This record gives sequence, C-alpha cells and structure tokens, in this order.
Amino acid sequence: MDVQSIKLDQSKLMQEYRDRKESIYQHFYYDPFQINNFKRRLDYITKQKYQRENLVDILKVQNRKWGMSDQVEKQIDTLLDPNASVVIGGQQTGLLTGPLYTIHKIVSIIIQAKEQQDYLKQPVIPVFWMAGEDHDFLEVDHVYTLDENELHKTRINDQTPFDVKLPLSKRELPKDTQAFVDRVFASFQETEHTKAVYDLVTQALLASDTYVDFFACFIQQLFQEEGLVLVDAADDDLRRMEKDYFIKIVDHQQEIATSVVNRLQELSKDDYHVSLDVTATDAHLFYHHEGERLLLEVDDSGDFVTKGGEARFTKESLKDTIEASPEKFSNNVVTRPLMQECVFPVLSFVGGPGEIAYWAALKDAFVTLDLQLPIVTPRLSLTLMKRNHQTLLNDYQIDATDLINYGTYQDKMDWLKRQTQSPIDETVNEVKKQFTQDHKPLQDLAASISSDLHDLTQTNLDQIQEQINYIEKRLMQAVKEKNQVTVNHFDTLDLFYRPEGGLQERIWNITYWLNELGLSLPQELTKLPARWEQDHQLVYL
Repeated sequence: MDVQSIKLDQSKLMQEYRDRKESIYQHFYYDPFQINNFKRRLDYITKQKYQRENLVDILKVQNRKWGMSDQVEKQIDTLLDPNASVVIGGQQTGLLTGPLYTIHKIVSIIIQAKEQQDYLKQPVIPVFWMAGEDHDFLEVDHVYTLDENELHKTRINDQTPFDVKLPLSKRELPKDTQAFVDRVFASFQETEHTKAVYDLVTQALLASDTYVDFFACFIQQLFQEEGLVLVDAADDDLRRMEKDYFIKIVDHQQEIATSVVNRLQELSKDDYHVSLDVTATDAHLFYHHEGERLLLEVDDSGDFVTKGGEARFTKESLKDTIEASPEKFSNNVVTRPLMQECVFPVLSFVGGPGEIAYWAALKDAFVTLDLQLPIVTPRLSLTLMKRNHQTLLNDYQIDATDLINYGTYQDKMDWLKRQTQSPIDETVNEVKKQFTQDHKPLQDLAASISSDLHDLTQTNLDQIQEQINYIEKRLMQAVKEKNQVTVNHFDTLDLFYRPEGGLQERIWNITYWLNELGLSLPQELTKLPARWEQDHQLVYL
C-alpha cells in the first residue's frame, strides 16, 4: 500500500498537541512523541499493583465467548508478567463494527503495541475496551450504504424504544438482524470476496446474543492473527473486580468533579474547546435502575441522586450498595479513564481527537486517586482510496489534500466553467452590470417624479436580476447535463472522500471495503507506518 500524508483542518487543541506546544502539554503528563517516555511510563507501571490474576480470568471467560484464538489466549496469559503493559483504546460497539474510525483505532492499538514491544523488550498487549455500558442507541443502530450514488442510513429494526437507557451489553439483537445484514449486502456490487465476507458476518451473528457480542465476534475474526484482547466494560465479573475503585471514586467525588471543572476553565482561557458538559455536583457515575442507566449527581444535602429522582443514596448507603451490587454501577466519560487505569497496566491510551480533548481535563482527577495520566497517543486517522479513484484525481488534477479537507465542489464548478465558449459567471456578471447602468436613467427619472415610482423602478431592477440569476442556473444545469459523466465522477469522489462534509472514516463502514478488497484488509492495515505525528494518511489500496 502506498501512503500519502495529508494536512487536515483540525481543532486548535489537536493541532497544537501534534505540534507539541507547552500550552496544551501542561495538561498532560507525557509527550507521546518522545520515545523515551515509554520507558519512563513502564518504570512507573512496574511499581504499581494490579489484580492481574483476577483480570486474566475475567478476560479469558469474556474472549472465549467470542471465539478466542490461541494468539489472544497467549496475550491474556502474558498479562501475568509483572513487566507486561497494554496499549488500550475503546469505542461504542456499532453494528458491523460501526464507522471506519473504530477499525482505525484498533489498527493503531495493534501497531503501537508491536512498536513498543520491540522498543521496550517487554510484553505489550493490544486491548480494545468495548463500552458495553453505553446506552445511546441512535449512535450505533445503523450503517451508511451506497444506493444510486447517494449515501443512506440503513437502520436495524429494533423494537425496543431507542430512548430506553439500556446498556448495549444488555440489549439483545432483534430476531430479524439477518434481514438487516442482507439489506446492507444488497447495496454492494458482488465481487469475488462477497461470499466470504457475508459468511463471516453471518457466523458472527449466529454466535451472538447482544450488540456487544456481534461486534466482538466479528472483530475477533477480522484480527484473529493479531492477538487483540477485547474487554466488555459492562461485564458483571469485571464490575465486581472494580468495586473498591467505584468506592474510591465516591469518596473523592468532590475533588474529582471540581478538578475537571477547573481544568476546563484553564483550557478555555487558552482557547481550547473541549466538548464536555460538567459541573462540580456531578458524581460521574451511572446507577442501573430497573433496566435503565441513570446518571448520578450530588444534591444540596450531599446525597447522591439520579436526575429524574428515581433513586437516592447517602454517601454511606451508596458505598454499601456498591459493595453489595457493583454490577449496578458504571462509569461516565470522566471516570471511565480512571477505572481503565485502575484495572489495566496502561502504557498508552490511543484516542481520537474528541477523546484527547476531554482527557486534557483529567490530569488532576487522576492525581486525586493517586494515579498518573498515561501516555495519550492520537490514533491514526486514515482515508482508504481505490486505485480507479486515484486515476480520477490525476485526470482532473485534483489535489488530494484539498479533496480530503474540502471535497470537489470548487474543482467541479471550475471544470464546468471551462466547458463553455464564454465563462458563464463572468458573462452573467457583465450582463448584470450593463443592465444596472442602463436602468440608472430610468431610476433617476422616477425619483424626480415621486419616491413611490423610484421604489417601483428598484423593484423592477431586482426582478430583472432574479431572472438573470434564473437563466444562469439553467445554463449551469444544461452544462452539467451535457457533461453528466464527468459530474458523476466529481460527485463520486465527494461521496467516498468527503461524505456528508466530513472525513470518510466517520461515515463509511468496513464491510463495504472488505467486499471490495477481501478479508485480509484489516491485517494489511496493521502494516501501515506508525506516523503518530501526522494529521491524516491517505492509503492507496
């Protein structure tokens, strides 16, 4: 695969994080682009205590359910080594693995784990944290499919209302999920790879009860040779292992909540935008009540209450409930990184731009629990490009960086303008200018008679201009129709490389690309160069 580095229009925070500016690095503990920091971090890890044996047992039970390979089992056993660490990242468990960036995150985790194992000469295990406790179903209930050169959301027919706050680990797949899979595959052109991909998806579905199972079984098959360890954060056994950490979070609720608010204020002063809505009264924990996941906060009396008033706890009764039933609790976006740090010997956390932004607010929260913010590495951001589309770029002299950042609209309009004897927009502008000049004496005459007549002539000029605009649109439409094949080429490039006005990895799903290129694609991506400091990479397939 050939790879081209692309400069992205991105947030100030991400740009300066990659540029290693002190103004943003003061909110982190390690520079992820300084290789010796990985040795520093490993030295820290080897001095900490983890429930390694308990964790290994839990991971084996979980991964065995999803088709654990010998490589994965070996990696899990390696966690017993006191020098072993993990590269970790996570995501909601979307249908058919969700948007491409989930695959890119997994690829990044695997690449960095190999890279650091070679460098440190100690075991480094790739781990993907499946946020099975998440309940925002509308984020994961669909994939985008291509139909008649347009992208459409293909949704699963789940009869459980989307607004029921049911964790994905507990949400069972509908009985007609196979029909959803069939609809997705019906949108593909049949290739030599279609049957193998379809059979693999169907096998994963048959082995699954929940959305998390479906995700995990599919991912295990796609990366079976890479030793990727999966963990369902909503697992009851894992929750029982975590109960002391939950209690510690409750004991330090005020310090955690206040520290995050203060950090966000500091970030805002430096013009760093972080999409994190927090207050000093947030408990940053969820309570699972009658099948729903409800956020806890602290009221004026110091009690922990759900926002809708469904449950109320004193601090002590909350800790007693955690002790007795830890499976009834889960973390939110603030405490999930803290829990992850307690459970795993984290060498590096791999995250996307949004995640890195909110991790910038967590440094003091880690300190509150006597923890250290790990290395935070930006995941690889990728766009996959077909070879025949690369030919289109060359034919129309489209710059790849402009395509990824802005799409093809301006290139398309410039090309169309060149297809007429006289440029349409320049001709129209000249006509408008001439009409305005010729109309001026009429306006002056009307103004000398009455203001009403002057207003009438102005309205008349506006109507003439509108008619000229209408003619301009019809002229452009005629040119487009005359050159429809070329227009379709530009539009196709937009659909693939600037869909919905954003990056391909946020819209497209891996199954389309597996159907086009085969099941070896995910493992081929793990061979990409580890260019952590690059904004984005265009991968020519």
